[in-house]
Amino acid sequence: MVTSNLEVQLPAHVSSEMSEYFKMYRTYLKIEKNYSEHTLFAYLRDLKFFFEFCVKEEIDFLSIDVLDIRAYFADLKANKKLDKRTQSRKLSSLRTFYKFLFREEKIAANPILSVSFPRTKKKLPKNFTPIETEDILEYNHEEKSSSLNRRDKAIVEILYSTGLRVFELVNAKLGDLNEELTSLKVMGKRRKERFVFIGDEARSALKDYLDERGNAKAEEIFLNQRGGKLTTRGIRYILSERRSVMGMEKAITPHKFRHTFATDLLNAGADIRAVQELLGHSSLSSTQVYLSVSRDRLKEVYRNAHPHAKK
Repeated sequence: MVTSNLEVQLPAHVSSEMSEYFKMYRTYLKIEKNYSEHTLFAYLRDLKFFFEFCVKEEIDFLSIDVLDIRAYFADLKANKKLDKRTQSRKLSSLRTFYKFLFREEKIAANPILSVSFPRTKKKLPKNFTPIETEDILEYNHEEKSSSLNRRDKAIVEILYSTGLRVFELVNAKLGDLNEELTSLKVMGKRRKERFVFIGDEARSALKDYLDERGNAKAEEIFLNQRGGKLTTRGIRYILSERRSVMGMEKAITPHKFRHTFATDLLNAGADIRAVQELLGHSSLSSTQVYLSVSRDRLKEVYRNAHPHAKK
């Protein structure tokens, strides 16, 4: 059963031993690994499904082998089509769990280490073209009040100007803005703190919104119509609505603004390590995927501009 706050609970028919290790693992992921709420939910849900399989097949989860793991994935695929990315994530969830058990000296060896991950083709991030970006930023919803239009414009300008993740945007506080509204302190994944910078157009849109917002009690920057904190779902609804009234074919999502932010910086010659820092990536490999998008753009420019690039 999954509750509304993304908490995973085991069914009653699993053993008390499973329940105990499940609780220990949840504490490990939350406190030591400092995983986000959604990552925590995904890993615990995967473990729940695995425990249910072990109960059904009468397998001792503390003494599994490679054949048991393969049987588990065969069972999953028989009941639901799994792409390679999903398989890889579920295997990663189990590997982390058994790594935890090995560290706690509950098992002699990690049985997942000998199981290979499915090869997955890394998807290139999709971004907006410069024309699409300008159209989205400049759009004014005629059926909305001026105050909501100011808020929505500030949201899209900030998303594009900073490359924030959506949860970082909704949790951003007024007290984390500097006095000139040119930078914002944010708390990213695994509670990693960083500063992002706000460009002139985003700063102007933010100032207009804050003047309209007035002295609302909430400490978050962006509020809903009732004066409460906007949720990630609320942000996605605002962007989806914007797409609908614009008649735009391409989806407008917070993460697509983040992709566009990174790609536009790299296309303009920004240093990749600076982009890594602005995005809040812990690993440079996470940022390097945008280089492929940037190279594709350079290839397009070359083919269109060089006299002998194409017939």
